[in-house]
Amino acid sequence: MVAAVRAAKLGRRRQSVGWLLATVLGGLTFDILHLREWLGLIKEGVRLFQNPWGTPLFGAAFFSLTGLHMTHVTVGVVYLSVVAWGFGRNKFNSDDVEISGLYWHFVDLVWMFIFPLVYLLSAQVH
Repeated sequence: MVAAVRAAKLGRRRQSVGWLLATVLGGLTFDILHLREWLGLIKEGVRLFQNPWGTPLFGAAFFSLTGLHMTHVTVGVVYLSVVAWGFGRNKFNSDDVEISGLYWHFVDLVWMFIFPLVYLLSAQVH
């Protein structure tokens, strides 16, 4: 995303669109991997208020936090796709690319809090 903003500011539209699409691909990959994780946990018996390995509220916390984040990533993927399309056709300017980058970095920053909270603090020490 940083490279897309930088290229946009330098007037390199094709390069900026390429980096935007690479960011979109990263977001889609995140969503797909996360959906696979959800399906695996559901198959193992984790539900909103049921957890075969520990506290029943883990499922509610996990699915709520990661689901809300995944929703924002998906919105970001759509947003970045629209910006890439518009910027590539001279309908948007470099400021539009930068603003979309601010949204994307905010979503990324939120993940920096969710990941340790959900994945690291919930790990059991044996």
